Amino acid sequence: MLGLDHWQETAYVTLLESPALGLDELVSRSGVEHDVLKGALTRLEVRGLISRLSGRPARWTALPPEHAIEVLLLARERDIRRVRALTQWLTEKHRKGRIRQDAAALIEVITGPEAVALCGQQLFNSAEREVRGIDAPPYAQAKDGSLVNSSANVATRGVRSRFIYGQGNLTLPGMVGRIERDLAHGEQVRVLPFTPMKIILSDDQAGLIPLVATPQVLDSCILVRPSALLDALSALFETLWRQAQQYVTGGLTADADGTLTEDERRILSLLAVGLSDEAIARQLGIGLRTVQRRVQALLVRLGAASRFQAGVLAAGRGWWQPSV
Repeated sequence: MLGLDHWQETAYVTLLESPALGLDELVSRSGVEHDVLKGALTRLEVRGLISRLSGRPARWTALPPEHAIEVLLLARERDIRRVRALTQWLTEKHRKGRIRQDAAALIEVITGPEAVALCGQQLFNSAEREVRGIDAPPYAQAKDGSLVNSSANVATRGVRSRFIYGQGNLTLPGMVGRIERDLAHGEQVRVLPFTPMKIILSDDQAGLIPLVATPQVLDSCILVRPSALLDALSALFETLWRQAQQYVTGGLTADADGTLTEDERRILSLLAVGLSDEAIARQLGIGLRTVQRRVQALLVRLGAASRFQAGVLAAGRGWWQPSV
């Protein structure tokens, strides 16, 4: 973790356990060869982790780690800042080079299920600020059988994730559970009655769309690099995002008359995005009659004569408070 090689680490730990040692003593205690150890001590001294004492024969001592390592960390932070500055410079050179290249090089056809899955995963992994997408089947599948997924890859890196789902997607087996897991990772989800196409956008650097509008198998895609086409895909996403309804689970709260149970919370979320009782039953793994009874109980509890009125009354009571 400190960037030391094996010989430096061995010498440093040996000195930590002793007040001061000469070269021969260090060779005896560490088991490191004389010439190798001498070089390791020189590098440790340059890094500020040890100090050579005055007098003959030469002896070395470890400096207090809490101070020495702090100096080392500051040096590494300076290196990181330099690397980031270099990355920005290289990125700008790369961007300008892409602008000058032939139009044909701005798009690339990716063929084969494994290649499509790898490309999609690379888009998630390379994103620095935000991943956006329109989720629709079929789904890319990696060689090991795992589905390409956004939240699992961006949650730990502070990358924003926004996805739009078509209402029909929510009826697919296990989809609601997957969305709830993604929401728990910080992904923002909205729902439209219909989504026109499948899209993945990584920052403003790349986009991935199916080669055909409604593929039965996702075995060919188009990778779009910075261009007017990528700008159009980004504008399409943002337009649909503004039109879509937010999918909310954690935004549901209790009113003064009681509390929402976990099942009521999930049912109300799915009702709000337009799912039928049958689709809700399949997603929650409960019987249709059970869903119908619970929906009717929510209507009675709200004093509503219809689902639409129930939505209005639920919002009025503060049960439904999605952010704008």
